Amino acid sequence: MTAWLDCTGCGRRIACGPSFACPSCGGELSLGYDLQACRPAFARAWTGPGGIWARFGAVLPPCPAEAVVTLGEGGTPLVRSERLAARLGLRRLWFKLEGCNPTGSFKDRQMAVAMSMGRAWGRRRYATVSSGNVGVALSAYCARAGFEAHVWAAEDTAAAKLRQITVYGAQLYLAPAPTAATMDAYFALYTGLQAFAAQRGLVPMISARPVNPYMVEGSKTIAFEVAAELGGVPDEVFCCVGGGGCLGGVHKGFVELVGLGQAATVPRIHGGQRADHGHAPIDKVQQSPWRDGGYYLPLDGAWAWQSIRASNGRLYLVSVQDITRAQALLATEEGIFAEPQGAYAVAALLRAVEAGAVAADAGVVCVVTGAGLKDMQAVERFADVGIAPRPPIRVQGLGDAPLP
Repeated sequence: MTAWLDCTGCGRRIACGPSFACPSCGGELSLGYDLQACRPAFARAWTGPGGIWARFGAVLPPCPAEAVVTLGEGGTPLVRSERLAARLGLRRLWFKLEGCNPTGSFKDRQMAVAMSMGRAWGRRRYATVSSGNVGVALSAYCARAGFEAHVWAAEDTAAAKLRQITVYGAQLYLAPAPTAATMDAYFALYTGLQAFAAQRGLVPMISARPVNPYMVEGSKTIAFEVAAELGGVPDEVFCCVGGGGCLGGVHKGFVELVGLGQAATVPRIHGGQRADHGHAPIDKVQQSPWRDGGYYLPLDGAWAWQSIRASNGRLYLVSVQDITRAQALLATEEGIFAEPQGAYAVAALLRAVEAGAVAADAGVVCVVTGAGLKDMQAVERFADVGIAPRPPIRVQGLGDAPLP
């Protein structure tokens, strides 16, 4: 076989199938591939036209073509920076615009892979716990396939995301917003979904390896597309750290490109993680006080931190103000409107440049993970960084405009 599941704990290898945890030790699973055997098929298709299955199917979980569920995800723009690059003193800076996916975030890539596998197994009922984007993607892809979708989200999730979830016909369940007092209960929604879903015949669709190892395979297609468009790998890649699966998946993609004979090196992978949102820093998840309760432990945090270290990258903890500044600069200087989490990577880049950690001639890619229309309320914070949108001017006609 050319693809299988490996347990990251005990090392057991099992065939690909509807397994979401190691049958021996209960550990998390990761997809592995015979990269030598996959080389010819991958080399023929990966720089060509088509969606993620047509281009990268040689190193995606084995799925019959008739089972694929797709909305045309992938193929997102890689836009070269002009004004922000000049501001930062960088000569080769690009933004990977994942907000151009069908539901507005990179989660569509993950959903397409995992739901296609579920369809191949004959499964029709799906569930997730989500901060927003996975719930939106699950709802849309279930609508596409005629499946049943159940989504748990915190009641303080951005209103636009909650509306997106319901517009596709999914059942939304609102849970109390996470606070210092309720974080353990909120985190238990994520850690308990796999067992809950197994008892009720649902497929758990949280985009983290400890819950569903197939989901994060979609993330690595970002790396494939970046390398295909640039004609090689960049020097530095900046990713968002939310749950950790995006960064871990992107690193996995570049590592596989080397194994497939399509790249000689892996870029340095850097992570931007929000520092003040009740989330444990991914480099300290096993330390007190974070491991002792009262914090959200990113489910793929250990994997993301391992990926950063393996690539000689760095973790940047960014504040709300850092993120808002990154959003505002992207919008006003590049015409790119990102949601807050979508700007984590750019916030990390700004910190890295301030620290003198990025060479002026380095090839740099920032993954902008989600579109700004998902969280319009965040724009109200632009004034906090001195880049407030201009207020409208009421007029009766063209001649009333105060123009010279």
